[in-house]
Amino acid sequence: MKKLLLTAVNVLRLLKDSDVKLTRKLLFLVPLAYLLLPFDLVGDFFPVLGQLDDIAVFILMWPVLKGMLAKYKQADPEIRKNKMDPDAVDISQDNYTVE
Repeated sequence: MKKLLLTAVNVLRLLKDSDVKLTRKLLFLVPLAYLLLPFDLVGDFFPVLGQLDDIAVFILMWPVLKGMLAKYKQADPEIRKNKMDPDAVDISQDNYTVE
């Protein structure tokens, strides 16, 4: 549950970050738009098949989105500018101590 919550927080940070390219942000909206819009490869009026193509979009997009989130957390210049303070501690990782 903790990992899911951290992933959701990182997605929201990526979507709100003004330094992230718009095309990268839109990639997160593709699966959601495909699910909500009435246009599908296989119409939802076909039992099972209509829902399977929606699920397939999420399954195919997940590795792309997961990789992009990893690059975002590492401040990869392909995704965003490096704005991290070198002395800052990332609390989403468990490699810090409180003194």
